[in-house]
Amino acid sequence: MTTLLYTEEHLSCVNNKSDSQAGFKYAEIMENESLYLRNKEFHYIIFLLDGDISINCNEFRNNILKRNQFILISKTAESHLKTLTPCKVLLFSFSALKTVCEKQAFQSYWKLYPKIQYKFTPLSLRDPLTDFLDLLKKCLTDGIDCTHLHDLKHQELFLLLRAYYEKEELANFFYPIVGKSFDFRSLIMENYLKVHRVDELASLSGMGRTNFDNKFKEEFGISPHQWILKQKAKHVRHSLAEPNCIFSDIMRKYNFNSATHFTRFCKQQFGCTPTELMKQLQE
Repeated sequence: MTTLLYTEEHLSCVNNKSDSQAGFKYAEIMENESLYLRNKEFHYIIFLLDGDISINCNEFRNNILKRNQFILISKTAESHLKTLTPCKVLLFSFSALKTVCEKQAFQSYWKLYPKIQYKFTPLSLRDPLTDFLDLLKKCLTDGIDCTHLHDLKHQELFLLLRAYYEKEELANFFYPIVGKSFDFRSLIMENYLKVHRVDELASLSGMGRTNFDNKFKEEFGISPHQWILKQKAKHVRHSLAEPNCIFSDIMRKYNFNSATHFTRFCKQQFGCTPTELMKQLQE
């Protein structure tokens, strides 16, 4: 097989990708490894080239991702992945759509939104997507990590998805991030855990509160306050389902100012106390 030439030139180039940037990463992971995707700036698509992975993502527990399947984990999701066998993974992280074509495609998926009952279902790899991933894996393992390569492959990936998967499949796959305005939805998803009040979100969007509330309801179907409570409940439920969870850590992470506040929230959202919910989930 051919090998990469002029390796030092690639590594020293100012366009060589840093780990903090969006793009593709290949990894081989041993059995029984736990993985957490904690960077809330990015959505992730996990392409499993070999092996089996168990995934807990928000309310979806113990889903199995199998060889030659791929799944989306959005930046708002709470996720815990565990390898059941030795795995080969190609991970794609992205925060924005690159082209007008991509944005138009997502708007077309949004029209199918009302028909979808989302179940966190993976898609299976099809040719030529398999060939695309094989070539990308070769480039990454040889040491080509140029930001231009990642940008081009980002665009190629979305083109191949549009070309070889039906709109209904993609609308279901991208359901957590599909919207009328991808940019507005992305801004909300990146920042809602960083603020304490809806007014702060409105300020980040550059809108007055009335215009913000109207655009938010058009995009998400409910008020900002209701949506944030719903997301917070997903995060809390996921955290309480994790072994050895600590209430004080959950309270601090999701801005509960007292144990009473935390208990009242759980009773309102789940109809039980945090302790009762934790026992239900972990059993």
